[in-house]
Amino acid sequence: PRPQVEYHNVQAKPTEIQKAMVQELGDRADLVHAGAVSPDQDNMLKITSDGRKLALDQRVIDPSLPDEPGSKLNLVVQNVFDIWEQTAEKRSTQLIFSDLSTPAAAKNGGFCVYHDIRDKLIARGVPADEIAFIHDADTPVKKNALRNKMNNGTIRILIGSTAKMGAGTNVQERLIASHHIDCPWRPRDIEQRDGRILRQGNTNEKVHIYRYVTEGT
Repeated sequence: PRPQVEYHNVQAKPTEIQKAMVQELGDRADLVHAGAVSPDQDNMLKITSDGRKLALDQRVIDPSLPDEPGSKLNLVVQNVFDIWEQTAEKRSTQLIFSDLSTPAAAKNGGFCVYHDIRDKLIARGVPADEIAFIHDADTPVKKNALRNKMNNGTIRILIGSTAKMGAGTNVQERLIASHHIDCPWRPRDIEQRDGRILRQGNTNEKVHIYRYVTEGT
């Protein structure tokens, strides 16, 4: 048996900065289609990649931009915290997926959504040792320890990418919710993400999958 699932599509309103940047992306696409720029200067892959970053958070494009209260990331933090609080007695667990703005970005001086979400959850009262990044489990021993801590509810929130937290990540025993905060390139990546929670061995009869979008991006 596998749990029943309820899907939630969560829409964030774009900021004025995001609206302006989307217009810039459209202008760049027009130039590409018109052949007005060489492919090594700009191309549709670059434009699409910038669009994905912009849809995640405007600070991924420029870390100096403001943190808007109604942004996608702040909606994620609110939902994750509410579920963490509501399921405290059962010590249910959650997954947060983002393929963009990973801890590697922070090492290069960029904005990291992983750190942003973690820090905001800690500020609300979630113990730091109940939040983990899949990227920190970089050896088989660490991965096994992380899996055990998720399955026994010691760690209750795990943040990672499809590549590192997709196939083979068996942490389903207490999973109550999974959050897609960006959209990967391939449909099979979505299947791998959802497969972490919709699988045998999950002790919850019903689970929740959240998909976050920023309107107009």
